[in-house]
Amino acid sequence: MTEFSGSSGSGSSSWIAHLSEQDIQALAQSLRRIDTGMMKAGSQAGHRLWYQGKEPYFDVIFELVSQADFQHLSDEAIPDSINWCQFTLRGKVLLWQRQPSRLQTGETEELDVPPMLAYYAASKTIRDGARLDEVFVDLAQQILQARLDEPYLYKMGQILQQCKG
Repeated sequence: MTEFSGSSGSGSSSWIAHLSEQDIQALAQSLRRIDTGMMKAGSQAGHRLWYQGKEPYFDVIFELVSQADFQHLSDEAIPDSINWCQFTLRGKVLLWQRQPSRLQTGETEELDVPPMLAYYAASKTIRDGARLDEVFVDLAQQILQARLDEPYLYKMGQILQQCKG
């Protein structure tokens, strides 16, 4: 896989252009569901799903509308059950929210802090980007849609495709 190093400052998207299709597939296949029993739910108290990738700065978190039996939802019902999604990779972040409808990108401080602090994913701070990073949105979509075996990941990729028009 293409190696990455550097700061999360401006111009940090240049690494995206160097990712091959194999790199994208490897990132997608590295995502594993993590037990969310220790995660604090948002103010709406929905159920959360958390996928963590093999890289230290790679995860996807979903907040679902309710704690309904998300394991047995039909594929058609999955998009409607996703209330919010956060996709982070290598110091970049994509946030999607259903109500009010919002798609935004930004950066995290993960690459700017000592490794001992960055290790704790819950400690990350997100800086909103001045404008939507469409290249990063495209990358997130490709990674998510590469996981046909994980319905929430795949369906979120479809939602991102719809957001682009």
